[in-house]
Amino acid sequence: MMTLRDRLLKASTKAKDVHREAGSEIRIASGFSRIDPIKLAEDAGVAVMSQPLEKLLGAFLREARAGILLNSERPIGMVHMTCAHELGHYFLGHLTTADEHIDYTEDDGATEQEANQFAYSLMAPRWLVLRAISSKGWRGADLLHPLVVYQLSLRLGISFTAMVWALVRLKFVSTSVAKALSGAKPKELKQALLPSTVSLSKNADVWVLDSRDKDWVIEPRSTDQFVVDLPSRASAGYLWSSEELASEGFTLSPVLVDARQQERSEPPLIGGNTEDRYLLSGPVGKERTASGAQIQLRETQPWVADDVPSAELALKMQFEATEKGLSEGTRQREIRQQ
Repeated sequence: MMTLRDRLLKASTKAKDVHREAGSEIRIASGFSRIDPIKLAEDAGVAVMSQPLEKLLGAFLREARAGILLNSERPIGMVHMTCAHELGHYFLGHLTTADEHIDYTEDDGATEQEANQFAYSLMAPRWLVLRAISSKGWRGADLLHPLVVYQLSLRLGISFTAMVWALVRLKFVSTSVAKALSGAKPKELKQALLPSTVSLSKNADVWVLDSRDKDWVIEPRSTDQFVVDLPSRASAGYLWSSEELASEGFTLSPVLVDARQQERSEPPLIGGNTEDRYLLSGPVGKERTASGAQIQLRETQPWVADDVPSAELALKMQFEATEKGLSEGTRQREIRQQ
């Protein structure tokens, strides 16, 4: 009879097998920073549906046809982790189950611990977490700061709390550090990144972007907000702008407090004394295409006619759909089978 340790190891191994069969590393190599559990479920033939639920985070249905139910009213990182957890139930051969929480402890049943182990191994494998940390230039000490961990969670596509405990599982931080980090409230972390005049929609996130994001495909939702740290030569008359942004209804405006002058308890998310922070704002909630877009930022001297940009930065975004009902891949499969 298998021990719990053996069952958890089997769950981790199964997550690795799913990655290998799905070609997850190919997706990441193409520029994406996170795993897409909904697509993995769709590719495995598991139907995915999102809808408002009162108490449940999600459920796995092992009926004539396997399916996953997700709570559409939760933050997107929690939705991703819930989907991964339910997908664990599917791949590990579990029966129908409903989940009100997914942060299971050693006191919970083996089945839920297995699904949880699968979810963490799927969404935050060591190689992917290391890639994100390295790409942003963060060091071990930076992971002691809640704002850094929050930004890391956005790149991995999981909740702030899940990111904290993923770091414990990978032995990047201690349990005592994790408990201290967990005391930070995501809502306050988000608002601290925005000017006081900017409001934030329910469950929206705040991305801090800079030149180190240029090789990634950022996957925000239409309600998310953005601040961008850009090299500063304002004293020489240079400003950053983007015609593409204007055509989409966005604006790029300097934050009144210079990023290098802000007093913060955490290290700069992208360090350096030559950056200013800009607010990238637009029509919050406007439906965006999921096909992706590239935003080209340019540094010019506005009063110089036909001025050639002195610097450019391309940011690639693919807005994640937040639709209710069947997922796009599930709908398309239903159409093909009719």
